[in-house]
Amino acid sequence: MTFDDLADLQQQLIHAGTVSARNAILAASPAVRKLLRKANGFSRFLKEASPEVQCALKQLAAIGQGLDVDEESLDRWRQLAKTSLEIDRFYREIGGIVGYQVSILQLLQKTDACSHPSEKFQSPIFDDISTPTEGVLEWIRAGLQSLPRLAELYPLGGAADRLHLVDAETGLELPAAKLQFAGRTLLETLLRDLAAREWLYFRLFGQQITTPIAIMTSYEKDNHRHVLTICEENGWFGRPQESFRLFAQPLVPAVDEQGNWYTTGPCRPVLKPGGHGAVWKLARDEGVFAWLKSLGCKKALVRQINNPMAGLDYGLLAFLGIGAAKDMSFGFASCCRRVSSAEGIVVLKEAEDRMVLTNIEYCDFLKKGIRDEPVLPGEQYSRFSSNTNILFADLEAVEKAVDSHPFPGLLMNLKTAQLVSESGISRQVMLARLESTMQNIADAFEEPKQGTSLETKKTFVTYNLRQKTISVAKKAYIPGKSLLETPECCFYELLQAGRELLSHCGFSLPRMYSLEEAMERGPDCAFFYHPALGPLYSIIQQKLRGGKLSSGSEFFVEIAELDVENVVIDGSLRIIAEQVLGERDAAGVLHYSHRVGQCILRNVTVVNQGVDWKQSSPFWTMNLQRSESLEIILKGTSIFEAEGVVFSGHQKFVVEDGRRMTVRKINGQITIVEESLSQSGVVSEETLWNYSWEKGVKLVRDRKRISVALILLRS
Repeated sequence: MTFDDLADLQQQLIHAGTVSARNAILAASPAVRKLLRKANGFSRFLKEASPEVQCALKQLAAIGQGLDVDEESLDRWRQLAKTSLEIDRFYREIGGIVGYQVSILQLLQKTDACSHPSEKFQSPIFDDISTPTEGVLEWIRAGLQSLPRLAELYPLGGAADRLHLVDAETGLELPAAKLQFAGRTLLETLLRDLAAREWLYFRLFGQQITTPIAIMTSYEKDNHRHVLTICEENGWFGRPQESFRLFAQPLVPAVDEQGNWYTTGPCRPVLKPGGHGAVWKLARDEGVFAWLKSLGCKKALVRQINNPMAGLDYGLLAFLGIGAAKDMSFGFASCCRRVSSAEGIVVLKEAEDRMVLTNIEYCDFLKKGIRDEPVLPGEQYSRFSSNTNILFADLEAVEKAVDSHPFPGLLMNLKTAQLVSESGISRQVMLARLESTMQNIADAFEEPKQGTSLETKKTFVTYNLRQKTISVAKKAYIPGKSLLETPECCFYELLQAGRELLSHCGFSLPRMYSLEEAMERGPDCAFFYHPALGPLYSIIQQKLRGGKLSSGSEFFVEIAELDVENVVIDGSLRIIAEQVLGERDAAGVLHYSHRVGQCILRNVTVVNQGVDWKQSSPFWTMNLQRSESLEIILKGTSIFEAEGVVFSGHQKFVVEDGRRMTVRKINGQITIVEESLSQSGVVSEETLWNYSWEKGVKLVRDRKRISVALILLRS
């Protein structure tokens, strides 16, 4: 069948009102007639199948792909029928399986620049949130106030082939959700960031909120089961199980440069996820939008799993604040982009009297006539900003947009891949599949130009510092190859963010290593903290006030209620509260409260051998081997306080629930006093800090309160 014949068949199937009508149309195809005339096992299987399955399998015959009618395995036919039916249903709006194939062939033909002559692309007008001005502080406040009506949406169903994650026991490939980064899965990192924002809301307004979470998985590499298992093993991260909704995207056929489907054996097409753009249509079709709206959600934050940097400081809150306060339909979080990097860009597309804020993927630059050039000759950053896959969405607006844009941003991206046949033969091929991009649902929000103004009214894009916005773990590091987008580089940039924060807190730090030095020797210093310590840097600056880290030192803080002043670390200091945000009930649900671990350190020095970095590679897994460390473990509601003390060598202090431990140097001797909180006059609901709004930017320095920006802490 020629391309024109396929395109004509596609249009007929699109306009057919019923399955019976579609089957009748397909029955007229020569390839299908030939199939129906065969008196073999498959023809009998086809006649006994449901009308929907018949329609899907007939389309395989019509396009001449994926179907081996000489195969005699009933199990293979059943699996092929199931797979084909899922693909046909998902792509129904463009003509099902036939429409999928036509779209592939169309995109493969478009190898040269194909932008419309009247289209122009330019850098959009940004909401600059890179500096905490008075206006940005108000957006932060608006973002916090929007949280009770907000949902979070995580598209986790990608293939992540370039990470090469393998289960050590089974040898099976694993999805990105299983990557152990900085001591936890990437999924847990997203949930910790969310909990920190909810905790901040609780501390300011005295109300606990539980943000609904929708997760798009896939069946690639058993992704759906792995994500479900992670949630179950972590007790749904202390959240009610009913506050989660998991839904799986269908897998789609992988093709070669001519559009032919790859197979691993008879009736076994190679299937891959069809891109994160599936999230919108699936959310509508699977009732996810309806579920979220029934819970009172109006807007949603969209985050991808491979970017653990996005939750740093106030960026997400300011981003959400702009979208919510201005009642925007859609938004992009953006930052500077390295020239020639594999990142899409945010552009303003003009066409005659219309304009739209949209995304262009890096693999489509040539087709769109985009020249990837720096702002100024010789600079490393592009004239276009990066699309970071951090998105804001109005649920009602996006659900409506699915009607006109069910498959936004369709593209084909041929990549080198290894295929292994059923007989175990491996070969390297060029592989692609029809992909849809979630960012390009923005194309549905095109609006008319208003005179010479290029400011869009219902869509927006923020601009923030790159080191607080994006660093991704997309591919495994291969010696001799680029470190960009590897876990090694992502971890290094996370450490640099920690350095920057400590410097703002008045800490003296060792010489900063280059990425290559850190790869060889280990970090120059390492600061890790629970995001509920802030998450705003302006809050953390009030809790950490001066100190010093020596070369190779570790400062690990798994706590929210912390008061540190002039702490010197030459080695390893680890402070771990078992109750960071509150306590769990009998069902395992976390209730935010003041019943948490607390720690006060003033004029304290820590000297020990610390982390053995030579034995701790790869560092980004955080499977660190410590020769010595000072560990402070706070169980339940407990307090540890130390002042004017030098801690030498390996020491571990465990403070039991309901107890207070005080360590001081008196008459040249270190004394340790333990007492119950009731004996020490501390009420269980008391905390080190009280949170309150302060208008404007002030700076107060005394023993009781330090700093500030928008949120002032008072002891």
